[in-house]
Amino acid sequence: MSLARRLGIPEETPQPVAIAILFYIGHIFCQGWVASSECFAFLTMAMAGYCLYRRLLTPSFHIIYVPLAMYGVVSTLSAILAERRIHSFGEIALWGKMLLFPAALILFRNVPLSRYTAMKMFYIFGIFTAGYGLVQYIALYGHHDLEHRITGQSAHVMTLSGLLLPASLVFLVLWIHSMRSIVLIAGVLMTHLALLLTYTRSAWLGWIVAVAVLLILKWPKALAWAVPLGILAISLAPLPFFSRVISSFDIKQSSNLDRIRMAEAGMEIIKDYPLLGVGPANVKEVYPLYRKHDAPRFRIPHLHNNVIQLWAERGVLALVAYLFLQFLFLRECARGWGGPSSRFAEVGVAVAVAMAAAGMFEFNFGDTEVFWILLDLFAIIIAFIERPLPNELRPDSVLPETGP
Repeated sequence: MSLARRLGIPEETPQPVAIAILFYIGHIFCQGWVASSECFAFLTMAMAGYCLYRRLLTPSFHIIYVPLAMYGVVSTLSAILAERRIHSFGEIALWGKMLLFPAALILFRNVPLSRYTAMKMFYIFGIFTAGYGLVQYIALYGHHDLEHRITGQSAHVMTLSGLLLPASLVFLVLWIHSMRSIVLIAGVLMTHLALLLTYTRSAWLGWIVAVAVLLILKWPKALAWAVPLGILAISLAPLPFFSRVISSFDIKQSSNLDRIRMAEAGMEIIKDYPLLGVGPANVKEVYPLYRKHDAPRFRIPHLHNNVIQLWAERGVLALVAYLFLQFLFLRECARGWGGPSSRFAEVGVAVAVAMAAAGMFEFNFGDTEVFWILLDLFAIIIAFIERPLPNELRPDSVLPETGP
């Protein structure tokens, strides 16, 4: 059996293009393992570049390239002009990371069925990652505290929650449109349970905000029922979950106070470096000069807020690029709202809103794994919205059952 047929794409697909798609789905599956994910991502981009050179793929433009390019240019300038150029090489790598979006979108546009292949692998990734975290939670029996949280195949619990948050929303929204799918039911249950067990409040908040936005846009009357049900669920939750939620409102709690002090220090940094920031990776170095005396930590990796971190680190234009990216993507979702691929527009809104809301308390835009899963989903969703295929007209169709 040919590689193209194994991937569920047309037999006439050129072999190098099929290999590029193979590398891409390898990247999706390995998103929890950053080194493996990076290898597959760069192999995808290299092979896509080769295919473009050989004219096996047709290049195409999308407006989202603009904010990504703007973010790259501003980040590079900030790194070059910073007083301490400790991250100049890292900003070269940033360009490589961002090129994954056009590479994926060009593949989806040239081989439309490859978007289904990518979605199937995303399902596998989500269920595998959640299952990995659940097994890890069981293995940590007797050590279920904030110092022993699950990390899955990632290096940190925040990265795991940043991967599970969009995955859980993808499964949830698509399940609402196809409740008979066993795969989606399993995905909903496993990803949501694993997300809860990360004890990551920012991810929980992102999920709540995303669901609230979807309810307002689609079923506004249901919001009246959702609020009391949510309060009841929190009230009846097991003590560890209830305590974790209630701790969000205690400003004297160490991690909460730490974020407040980081925000205050970040605003002071912005006042001194408004245009290009202090330079990528330099916030960690200058933070001790701006922190208040009662800040819990002397040194921090970042400011735990996308807006403040981007402005303080890379300048106001980097923040504009980030906001412009979100706006343009949501505009694409608005165009697909109510159309033949409306469920993917709903997925896009949920994911974008959730990641932005969680990013108010965590610098998830700077986490490589989370950054890539965001670009991957943006590319998949845009491909579904802009060029719906005939079999997508069936409301219960999530993945094609037959070939083209």
